[in-house]
Amino acid sequence: MAGTLLVYDDAFPRARAPQGPIRNTPSADELRANSYPEPFRLLPIWEASSPDTYFGAMADAAEAMGKLNRLIIFGHGRVVNAAEGAGVVQVTTGIVIGAQDISASNASGLRALRGKFARQAQAELWVCDAAAAGTSGGQSGRVLCQAIADALGVEVLAATITQQYTSVNQTEIPSGGWQSTAQFLPWEGTTVRFSPRRR
Repeated sequence: MAGTLLVYDDAFPRARAPQGPIRNTPSADELRANSYPEPFRLLPIWEASSPDTYFGAMADAAEAMGKLNRLIIFGHGRVVNAAEGAGVVQVTTGIVIGAQDISASNASGLRALRGKFARQAQAELWVCDAAAAGTSGGQSGRVLCQAIADALGVEVLAATITQQYTSVNQTEIPSGGWQSTAQFLPWEGTTVRFSPRRR
């Protein structure tokens, strides 16, 4: 029976705490509350997974479900000014998932899911600012969304959502990067539909 496959980054938002990564796991209850087709399958993508690995895992999960009514990719964007200290920080476009972002240059790996969708199926990108006008490097904005639609062969819904978070107590980590206390602010945006150019 066709259902909903939600693929997510198992280490979102990649912040480190003494106990390890801060997890952000979507739930079947969230999908059910928003009337997504059942059954539900949640597929965490391990932080060190290569694109070949995670695209393969998506295809295997879809195969095990029979056909998909919905494919949801839940990633997150990169931060523009991560080292700005306290204040409101802008989250940019991009799909950070596994060891290498999904970008226009590797989105063709999603072709492994071709033929695994039910009639009238669609994909959704739960990624901040995914459908923004940006085209830099093919790693964000409409170029990326169109590449994903072309690879999957189904319509893709994404939003021009700008996500921000407040950042305080920021300190540099000796091993590299930054650690701070973050609180994500509400999402706002308009949904955009991308049709595959070749089915």
